Amino acid sequence: MRGKLILGTAASIVATMFACKQTEDVYQDRKTLENKTEIKNYLSANKLVADSLNSGLFYVVSNADTSLQKPQIGDEVTFSYIARRLDGAIIDSSQVGYGDVFIRSFNTNDITTTGYAMAYRFNPVPSFEVLMNAPYEKIRETDKVTLFVPWSLRGSGDVSLLAPLYIPIRYDINILKVRTQEEQINDYVAANKILGLERNTENGLRFVKTLARPDSAQIEIGTTVSVVYTGKLIRNGAQFDSGTVDVNVVDPKGTASGGVVKGFNDGIAKMRYGEKAIIIFPSTLGYGATGSGGKIPAYSPLLFEVEAKRK
Repeated sequence: MRGKLILGTAASIVATMFACKQTEDVYQDRKTLENKTEIKNYLSANKLVADSLNSGLFYVVSNADTSLQKPQIGDEVTFSYIARRLDGAIIDSSQVGYGDVFIRSFNTNDITTTGYAMAYRFNPVPSFEVLMNAPYEKIRETDKVTLFVPWSLRGSGDVSLLAPLYIPIRYDINILKVRTQEEQINDYVAANKILGLERNTENGLRFVKTLARPDSAQIEIGTTVSVVYTGKLIRNGAQFDSGTVDVNVVDPKGTASGGVVKGFNDGIAKMRYGEKAIIIFPSTLGYGATGSGGKIPAYSPLLFEVEAKRK
């Protein structure tokens, strides 16, 4: 008897939970339709003409110059934005005088670097990136983009007292710059006045000796070298690591990397013992589309200051 009572109580709880889930689904579907109606009414009242996606995102893109570049995978996009409710109340914005940055990628991991305004995806509106993908490819450098975002497409962290869950939000976004990794490196080199860099035209590796030892022995392929290093992100100059590492130097003509990233190995292979150098390379010679350890974001060009010592 007691067993039947327990089973009956459990079944009742499951049925109640299922009914609550159905009720929630119905409510959310209703709010989605209401959001769509609110957005359409807002557009009509403000004499705005917007395109839309099947997802429910409405958007307006103003192209200032159609000859400017579109963000490709791995490019850095600098932008400013203001987020408003449809009643005009401002709920969020980028920091005045500073552009937020995101890296165009298919990586779903959000990475934030402390002390640097860099959201590596535009977290409030994850679907924003859809407009950069085929078949749309709507976004270019210097564009002004307005998004009308229903509650169902808002980011999980984009809920507050000013922006409760089930309301649509308007985002006005200015695309300030689009920079390839090559352009990011060029900007960094110019800003920091790094002279004398030689560049490998095949893979983008850049190298310059800051302390030459012409009488010292050349580091040979297959030897193990002790390397004192400091690693920095090209994007903001932030140091992400430093220390000493043993490198089993392999032939730069191959695909192996001697226990370190390939750009690091290939730079060390150019040196003599006792020399110091700067090595700069794109993410294809570094940590690629995955990044590393939460300190190196995906698609990051890197700089290393190195000194080669005998093991």
